[in-house]
Amino acid sequence: MFEFFHLMSAPKLSTGILRYNFRYGQFIGAIFFCLHSKKDGETVFNRNWLKWLNVTHRILTFCRFFWLYLTTVSIDTNVQHILYGMRLVLSIPNVVVVLVYQIVRGPEIIDLVNQFLRLFRQVSDLFKPKTPGFGGRRELILILLNLISFAHEQTYLWFTVPNVFSWRFLIDWWCDFYVVSATNMFIHINFIGYLSLGVLYSEVNKYVRTNLLIKLQKLNTSASQQKIRRVQNRLEKCISLYGEIYNTSVLFHKLFVLPLFLALIYKFALIALIGLNVAVELYSSSFVFCVLLLKHVLDLFLVTVSVQGAVNQYLNIGLEFGNVGELNKFQTTLDILFIHLRLCHFRVSILGLFDVTNKLFLKFLSALVSWLAFIAQYKMRKGKG
Repeated sequence: MFEFFHLMSAPKLSTGILRYNFRYGQFIGAIFFCLHSKKDGETVFNRNWLKWLNVTHRILTFCRFFWLYLTTVSIDTNVQHILYGMRLVLSIPNVVVVLVYQIVRGPEIIDLVNQFLRLFRQVSDLFKPKTPGFGGRRELILILLNLISFAHEQTYLWFTVPNVFSWRFLIDWWCDFYVVSATNMFIHINFIGYLSLGVLYSEVNKYVRTNLLIKLQKLNTSASQQKIRRVQNRLEKCISLYGEIYNTSVLFHKLFVLPLFLALIYKFALIALIGLNVAVELYSSSFVFCVLLLKHVLDLFLVTVSVQGAVNQYLNIGLEFGNVGELNKFQTTLDILFIHLRLCHFRVSILGLFDVTNKLFLKFLSALVSWLAFIAQYKMRKGKG
């Protein structure tokens, strides 16, 4: 087994996991299009029957989920009562947005996915031989952590209900799983999207650093015009790719910023309520709630790290070309790139309220830990009194 992982490179393994994620997305109704392989690469196309099957299935499962949690809320009390009620209320806008995006904005999503696939083909064509796979070890670790999140969404209910093998439990589990996957769908989509943008920027930066810069620095007045023209075309190709990747990131951000905002509100509220339940019931709190709290924090961590990685790779573009500014032959072409970097800032702003950054995540995590510690200490002092 260990020999298999040693022989399997991280980019290829990441690609295999992403293909599994694609099939998983089709299975849970998040993806309504199919992947088609052609000679010039892979593309996706719409499947109307799959889309309407997913829409119908999602409505039916949510009705069952709504009724199940409505009866649960009327029975339970205290913090869990609030937790179930809040989860029920917050799941409604998320499911509605999923249905709207599948019915109304399906063509835009398909065009965007095809644009991503085309960019990966163009970036791969820069290298001779082509570089197969997706990203490196960092991306593989993040994707594996995302798999843990997927596994928790599928199995967490098994550890909370004793009658696992009853037909009623299986139906309730499937409806709960289908709705939970819908509420977390846009978190996973943004994670994969910004991770892909980071990989695209990273690969172009790698080509510039290991190939193009060496050729540019070796050019001198005695170089032939054909050689200069060939390097000039490569430089313009890289700058064009930078522009296309940036335009794709803008389209992706505009398309998914509202669902990401709703998903973050859902996460923040659940983390606060689950954390409150863990802090109040400090000794009798179930281990399941602690794991559930860590799972939601992990989802926020993955989105934040993928966004920060893409932003860092974008900021590295100017550093890659820092030593080429003295080449007069390419000054005009480089000026176009530097003007683009000055005018266009890559940032993920959530409706103008805040930017997704590592610093913001650390502040949120620090505030969460401090708040839970304060509540736990207050509960223990009150118990002693």
